Amino acid sequence: MKPVKTRQLWAVVMTAAAAVAISAQAYQGMAISKLHVNGKNLQNTSSQNVRLMGAWMQPEATWFNGQGKWYSDPTDWTSTANVAGLLNFMNGAADVMSDTSAKYGASHGWYCTFVRMNTDYVGGWTSASGLVDSTQFNAWIQNFLVPYANHLRSRGLYLVLSATGPMVVNVGGNGNNNASQGTQSRLITFWQTVANAAGVKGADNIMFELMNEPVCVESSPGNGDWGNHAAKYFQAFQSWTQPIINAIRNTGADNVIWVPCLEWEGSPYQWAQYPFSGSNIGVASHYYPAYGGVHDNTAAVTNLWNSEYQPAANNWPMIITECFWFQEPNNPGDLDAGSTAGFGNALKGCIDGAGNVSWLIGFLSDDLTDLNTSLPANCTLSSKDGAQAAFAWFYGYNGSSGPVANGTYKLINLNSGLALDATGAQTTNGTQLEQWTYHSGNNQQWTITSLGSSLYQIMGVQSGKSVDISNWGTTNGTKVQLWTYDGGSNQKYYFNATSGGYYEISPSHATGSCLDVSGVSKSPGAIVWLWQWLSGANQQWSPQAP
Repeated sequence: MKPVKTRQLWAVVMTAAAAVAISAQAYQGMAISKLHVNGKNLQNTSSQNVRLMGAWMQPEATWFNGQGKWYSDPTDWTSTANVAGLLNFMNGAADVMSDTSAKYGASHGWYCTFVRMNTDYVGGWTSASGLVDSTQFNAWIQNFLVPYANHLRSRGLYLVLSATGPMVVNVGGNGNNNASQGTQSRLITFWQTVANAAGVKGADNIMFELMNEPVCVESSPGNGDWGNHAAKYFQAFQSWTQPIINAIRNTGADNVIWVPCLEWEGSPYQWAQYPFSGSNIGVASHYYPAYGGVHDNTAAVTNLWNSEYQPAANNWPMIITECFWFQEPNNPGDLDAGSTAGFGNALKGCIDGAGNVSWLIGFLSDDLTDLNTSLPANCTLSSKDGAQAAFAWFYGYNGSSGPVANGTYKLINLNSGLALDATGAQTTNGTQLEQWTYHSGNNQQWTITSLGSSLYQIMGVQSGKSVDISNWGTTNGTKVQLWTYDGGSNQKYYFNATSGGYYEISPSHATGSCLDVSGVSKSPGAIVWLWQWLSGANQQWSPQAP
């Protein structure tokens, strides 16, 4: 079902106490809370549900970080001087991606909460032979991995360590047949050593992603029947994965484990059919526009999520460890080809709606321009859709003022400065909502109440009726009106923070859309309707004291 990838891919904290989301920033000196899995949620030591919203992918090999300009790949991991170039670059990138001070002409900086590091260059390992030098491997852990994780901790960042590179064996030259017996053996060796190492075992900010992008597995070891997307392969992959999980737990390490899935980590629903066993385990997956051929078809993005991702998220916490998109008019079928208006907003709606999914967007080189000419601290923000969305959304998740407190407010539009208003001070079902100059009318005041799970009810003070999306409509231009509250999903809303105390107000039945002032108008009387989220100023509202 999934396309062959068109480029080689090597492989925030927002917490929610029971019902109400609590946002937290990532910044230098922020305390790290050790995470664990409880049911379908990731939780901290205070038993608050956690979503890690905001991260980047970080390769080790110098080619991916400036094509050799900034450091040389270490040749002797026992020499801290030889490792210093790599470590300094990685630490510098982490400093940028957790620096919340204003940059790129915006009022804020980066608000990342974790980094997914790809082990594409590991001391003592070769692709041809696997582990060949234990001394170099142990030095890689103690002279690079542990110091890097410690630096990340000082920046308020978690580390998701993903096994890639020489641990993942290509069978017979076919890179798709990578969930092989040889790969399993190498992964057990790798994870037993890493998980048992001082500074890693039980570390409060280190988590393990078992493998990057398994594609195919044999239905029975050695039978040559390779495949995916069928029950016999899902069952075989469960049997293939469980010994790796067991090898980690047998060391006594209790770090959170993220278990991948087949088809370039695009079929997480397989775990709902053939579950793994053990504690402190969640599901890792990837989502690109080319997966399922969804691209900018928002309905297809949502349908793919509901069929292949949500079944796993119903049972375990999930983390998206690869995702990016940008507009490619000359190559619309490419892996990354999609826009924020289409693919990005639709996927964000799915992730926010699930409530237990953590997320990253892009490699470091996707998010910053240009690592080939500048160090991360001197790069600019990429103009690509995914990078622009990441920079804005991660601030919204982690850096803004947080959720709306229960109370009565006026809702002021960012574009016009006008207030959400029930037309003509009417109170009947079907009354159109509009924007109007604020005059302290009861028809311009709204009682906002948390319903739990990050959802809110919005009730008119004068009418006692709900802000309602007519007939559960999902198309652009659907009427936004007053209606008697009946608890429908078209009457429950997410307040997704943007910046400066403003929010996208998105109905729970259509999470890729929001309350929008028609025509980007600044005039009193312009109607408010439903429209796909485009990050427009006319789509952002500030709850203010009436």
